[in-house]
Amino acid sequence: MLGGLIKETLEFLNKYEIHEAGTGKEALEKIKELNPDLVILDIMLPDIDGYTICEQIKEDPSLNSLVLILTARSSDLDKRVGYSMGADDYMTKPFGLADLITRVENLLGE
Repeated sequence: MLGGLIKETLEFLNKYEIHEAGTGKEALEKIKELNPDLVILDIMLPDIDGYTICEQIKEDPSLNSLVLILTARSSDLDKRVGYSMGADDYMTKPFGLADLITRVENLLGE
């Protein structure tokens, strides 16, 4: 789940509507229901890994969501796998809040 400061910043400063999920299954259900413009996705989830979720989002023709992977997994292999599953951007922890906001804005064309 997004940290409190990240959520507040994206929600209030940039006026984004944020929906959170604690598991991969819950995330997929919300994504299919809401078809968000952008999904910020961690790789390490308790039930379904983020790579699989990203792949399912990108393979579903009814979804138009962009995917930003935000994870502690920072190896070149992790990044290659993320992009090969369809990620639109890949960002590693730790990160700067300003960098995250810039990437979100760039992905959304703002």
